[in-house]
Amino acid sequence: MPLLHHGNSAILYYMKGVRKDGSLHICVAMARRVKAARDRFSGIMRYAATHSNWVVRILDPPPSGESGPGIYKLSNEISDDEPLDGAIGRTDILIRHLGARALSIPIVDIDGGPLPQGFPKRVLRIKVDNAAIADAAARLLLGKGLRNLAFVGEVSSKFANGSCQPYRRETFRAAALAAGATFHEFTETTDNQTDNMPELMAWLRTLPLPCGIMAFNDIRALTVIDACHLARLTVPGQIQIVGVDNEVEICENTYPTLTSVLPDFEGGGYMAAQWLDEILENGMPRNPPTLEYGVKTIVERASTCDLRGGGRIVATACEFIRIHAGEDIAVADIAKALNVSRRTLELRFSEILGRGVGETLCRERLDRVSRLLRETDRTVLDICFDSGFKSPSYLKALFKKTYGMTMSEWRGRGGGFSA
Repeated sequence: MPLLHHGNSAILYYMKGVRKDGSLHICVAMARRVKAARDRFSGIMRYAATHSNWVVRILDPPPSGESGPGIYKLSNEISDDEPLDGAIGRTDILIRHLGARALSIPIVDIDGGPLPQGFPKRVLRIKVDNAAIADAAARLLLGKGLRNLAFVGEVSSKFANGSCQPYRRETFRAAALAAGATFHEFTETTDNQTDNMPELMAWLRTLPLPCGIMAFNDIRALTVIDACHLARLTVPGQIQIVGVDNEVEICENTYPTLTSVLPDFEGGGYMAAQWLDEILENGMPRNPPTLEYGVKTIVERASTCDLRGGGRIVATACEFIRIHAGEDIAVADIAKALNVSRRTLELRFSEILGRGVGETLCRERLDRVSRLLRETDRTVLDICFDSGFKSPSYLKALFKKTYGMTMSEWRGRGGGFSA
């Protein structure tokens, strides 16, 4: 067998066809307790089923935190001196178990983290398209008529591939802003989710409603649902939630059940097997590419289902109010614009926002007043009529009752124009 020299070491490199039967022994490192890994493994095995020369050896890593000699086991055990032809999985796990043998065979890394520093080997990498995941979640929520979106992340250090979080967050943020929606974000500060729960609840209460939330994954989404219940926010009435990975054990056992973006994990596994076969046939590319697999589907469940259409009505009404609050409109005008009865509109607002249409209109007008006081030097009279109020004296009294200070004091403390 030929030798592949690297530095001062000589590493056995087993070429395809060394066995008389032409079989290829492939090591697949997958933590099959996780559904995503099981799906990737299914894709690999689907490829192997059509290639009779593949002999798959399974390396199933232990649960997080367990380590030590012999903890990694290959099913269909092979001896240490039996050659492997290639491997699919996380490179760090393969190195930890196979040692020098990991350097002697082609590796297709799938959804692994950064390669070890100074790793003396070319590796072809396949990973999930995080931008596609976030875009799918945003399109679902925006399609519900929601105009307030939020992202709930994790502590990046908890993930081997922590860099995927920024891609999801930024794509989701860009999609929200491009659609004219507001964007909000919560990122926990410690690994202990119990410690973060009060902070998460407080943040949820500050969100404009109704609001659609994308959680980093299904586990995080479950925490968000629990926090909503504790904060007395209704799901999906006031908050609609989307997770990622479609971990059925989680998604089907929450209340309400959880909508989740399902990446094409199985397609990613199949792609990894295809590429490994190509590499075994023709060699590793000089500059191995990083390839991506996308989204298979969105499995929609109750956390984003609005069976009566109330959320869409409220979202549309809130958008109408934002646009027309400065005009001489009343609740009846809003109901007429949406082609619903005033009673239905009031019921939906009370059900979803916990307040009436008139109060929502008044809040929007007061927000407009507060912005104009800080950002312009216009008179109180001009601001009053431009914000939909008919009486300056009524506005002054309402403003002081709401903000605890006069309009002049607000303008001065806000660092804007003096009265």
